[in-house]
Amino acid sequence: IRRYLSSFFAWISDEGYININPMRRLKKIKVPQKIKKPFTPAEREHLRCSARCQRDIAIMEFLYSTAARIGEVVRLDRRDVDWNRNEIIIYGEKGKKERKVYLTDECAYHLRKYLLSRNDTNPALFVSYSQPYSRLGKDGVEALLRRLGRQAGVEKVHPHRYRRTAITNAANRGMPLQDAQVMAGHTNANTTMIYFSSDKEKVKSEHKMFLAS
Repeated sequence: IRRYLSSFFAWISDEGYININPMRRLKKIKVPQKIKKPFTPAEREHLRCSARCQRDIAIMEFLYSTAARIGEVVRLDRRDVDWNRNEIIIYGEKGKKERKVYLTDECAYHLRKYLLSRNDTNPALFVSYSQPYSRLGKDGVEALLRRLGRQAGVEKVHPHRYRRTAITNAANRGMPLQDAQVMAGHTNANTTMIYFSSDKEKVKSEHKMFLAS
């Protein structure tokens, strides 16, 4: 609420509707930052097994492989995929910058299988399950993931959790911070650092490796 009010009063001050911004002297509120959990491998497998069609599997694999934001994914077309390199150039939803994202072998397999199964002429990468095969939007992807979550018995299934899982797994498996930042499309490295501090077991094992006698 403080952030919304601050943004509003900053705007009306800049536009000249008021002379003094009453929010300027109000200190920022410090709130505890809780690390949200990524999917476990078992949860991702449960979700895959609950998918009713090849499209849903392709979407889940794509979200995980690319760590892309859902707004970036739904704007993609079939022609955007570079199958020779298994990569795609996407236009960042935040920062408005282009970046490359990459397809794992599993993702490329399921995505190709899904695209070959389609008979429609829509250029969109992901379309609705039935006619008129319109481009899937954010709401459509979020709805199908919620449905799969209920079927699989997995809580809090949404597109951003796949992004979080991909970045966290990459960080915990040794990807350098700078590379993870590029993969995620983060402008600030501090945002990426959140994912590097989420695996307490990894910290514990490395503490034992480097400090234990």
